[in-house]
Amino acid sequence: MRIGLFTDTYRPTINGITFVVESLKNNLEAMGHEVYVFCPARTMSLSKRLVLTAEDDHIIRFPSFPSGLFTDFDFTLFFPPRIMHQIEEMELDVIHIFTPSQVGLLGINAAIKNNTPFITQHSTDLYQFVENYPNVLPGILALVGIVFPMSVKLKGKDIREIIKLYRPRTKIMKWNQDIVAKAMTMLYSKADAVIVLSRKSERQLKSWQDKHYRYDLTLMPNGVNAIPHPSEAALRAFRTTWGLSKKDEVFGFVGRLGEEKNLPILIKAFDRVGKARPAAKLLFVGDFEYRKTLEAMAAASKYPDRIIFTGSIPREQLGVAYEVMDVFTFPSLKDTQGWVLHEAAQAHRPIVLIDTEVSEVVHDGENGYYAKNQPTDFANKVTALLSSPAKRRKFGERSKQLAMAYTEKKQMKKLEKLYHDVILDHAEKILAERHNSVLSRGKRLLKKPLRMFMTK
Repeated sequence: MRIGLFTDTYRPTINGITFVVESLKNNLEAMGHEVYVFCPARTMSLSKRLVLTAEDDHIIRFPSFPSGLFTDFDFTLFFPPRIMHQIEEMELDVIHIFTPSQVGLLGINAAIKNNTPFITQHSTDLYQFVENYPNVLPGILALVGIVFPMSVKLKGKDIREIIKLYRPRTKIMKWNQDIVAKAMTMLYSKADAVIVLSRKSERQLKSWQDKHYRYDLTLMPNGVNAIPHPSEAALRAFRTTWGLSKKDEVFGFVGRLGEEKNLPILIKAFDRVGKARPAAKLLFVGDFEYRKTLEAMAAASKYPDRIIFTGSIPREQLGVAYEVMDVFTFPSLKDTQGWVLHEAAQAHRPIVLIDTEVSEVVHDGENGYYAKNQPTDFANKVTALLSSPAKRRKFGERSKQLAMAYTEKKQMKKLEKLYHDVILDHAEKILAERHNSVLSRGKRLLKKPLRMFMTK
């Protein structure tokens, strides 16, 4: 198959969507498919893209510039006609959309224009995301009111719904959420299939559907393989750099240090864990704009010298971080899957999390604990694991078993089948529409002489 992956975030940006798209590209190519990635260049000068990241001719970049909203998100508004023509000449068999922004909408436009089946993947919980970033309202309004109509084939009812969204609400957050829910529903209703990564997202998207907008949902978590086990030398170097000993009891988080990740609860919980477990330390691995706020909170906590921020670490080197952690913690309530949960489970880590529907690799009481969104309960769950090496070993083994059900290879097979099914269904739909069109035209022709006769 010839497959087009359309995303508004890709290397050199490092985040979950980047890892997913990169993984899909590599695995699908290994299976014999031809895969193209369409993404921002992160520069207005396309000649500079080779400096940004190692390229191949199957990565098509569009000029872009900083959005001013987030450091890892660009605006992409320039789509040269030659590239649109190039997409048409590629004769893609299926298009896979990962983000509902400019590049993602371009993919939908290309799919509709060229009659190509397309799949959307619900990668980001924008509905919850806007709680932490209410300032995105102007961008969302512009996206839905300007870019959306220019990119997607809209019907009269779609235009009427968009007009309704422009009516101001008393609360900006509610206004943001209303726009997100309706826009996503309209967008997904035009897709041949919608992939959701967790039961939480499946429930959310089902609740948005109404009699006018419906779509087929496929629950399919992204496949994640184990990160290579670190060498002893790498482990020693990591421990030395960050002042960790083998006797320390380490719990922590790996990922984007964003406000939406609910990370302050870890620092608040550590006031209790640190008292109960004198050898405990809290480790944050990752970076983002919210890191400064977290560092200030850590400095004001009871045990500031036992809270460590390493900054970003290349994914292929994250094995050291998972290896030194005795317990992996995931407090986020706004993720759609939690890629790092799979990485931690592959690394035999017991897990404490709050969102009970975000992952299929965490089972309460089997390989981790569900905690309440409250520091005391979270601290109690972490302390219970830190105080029991036997339970950590037992839970760690179960984590590995659960993670092995969702490896890249296994999930790629499911995705490949979904592609085939969507392509077949789309072709049958086209044939049915053409057949109905011919029948309708034939009926009109048959009625015409009769009407003429009756007039006479």
